[in-house]
Amino acid sequence: MRAALLRPALAVAAIAAVLGTAAPASAAAPERAAKDTPRYYLALGDSLAAGYQSLPGGGHEVGHGYAQDLAATLGQRAKAAHHSFSFTDLGCPGETTASMMNGGCPYPHPYQDSQLTAAIAFLRAHHGDRTLVTVDIGANDVDGCLSSGKVDLPCALNGVTTVGKNLDTILGKLRAAAGPHTRIVGMNLYDPFLAVWLTGPQGQAQATLSVPLADVLNTTIGLADAAHGVPTADVAGAFSTDAFSPTVPFNGRQIPLNVARVMQWTNMSRGDIHANDAGYQVIADAFLAKI
Repeated sequence: MRAALLRPALAVAAIAAVLGTAAPASAAAPERAAKDTPRYYLALGDSLAAGYQSLPGGGHEVGHGYAQDLAATLGQRAKAAHHSFSFTDLGCPGETTASMMNGGCPYPHPYQDSQLTAAIAFLRAHHGDRTLVTVDIGANDVDGCLSSGKVDLPCALNGVTTVGKNLDTILGKLRAAAGPHTRIVGMNLYDPFLAVWLTGPQGQAQATLSVPLADVLNTTIGLADAAHGVPTADVAGAFSTDAFSPTVPFNGRQIPLNVARVMQWTNMSRGDIHANDAGYQVIADAFLAKI
């Protein structure tokens, strides 16, 4: 995912136009939940899917993120249901929608061709099994479109257009390879650039601008997901991305809720846009709400 997430300076206003009663618990609910627990979990995507985190003393680790948190919960459910469970993570830091389809992820990865080819092979091998697939991709397509607080609009527009087109292809191919018991769930993105709010008036203006831009990218992802019957885990909502109010206490001052969420649930305090342990659990919970 690199430094991305909101970067779509997107045409922006264009998307501005986009716009019960609980059932009583039944005795059969736990049995249904156990029956529906997947036997296989395949995580696809970029650095968030790979579980990338910077370390306080320098360096980084991979394999400690939302997919691992989600796999732990599903594994516990499978154990309670007395059936096997297997977790495979193909996420690759730096992956774009294009490299996911065509290969060339810049980080060491566990497949020889493309991530999509490996995923299709996995789904075909488990065509009759109850399988969960999670997908997060698209942030790196707009990486580099925001520099020094300024948005490169043509770059952002091109990036978001690419995300929409390529994600449609990716999901179409995954859906074609999936078996009757495969469930695919996508996710939208939080906005780490909100952290610049803390730098003063200019940063606050930039942070305010970043939200509608992030919304455009997330709308694009949501539309692509919906076109293929794929639910979207609302990570942006879980991070309160649009909520500049109320304000909440943070390090002795009152700051907007969305800024506080980013500072609490990512490593932006040291310039790393990736989620920390708490943030990855929030993302895992957003997926669980859709499973």
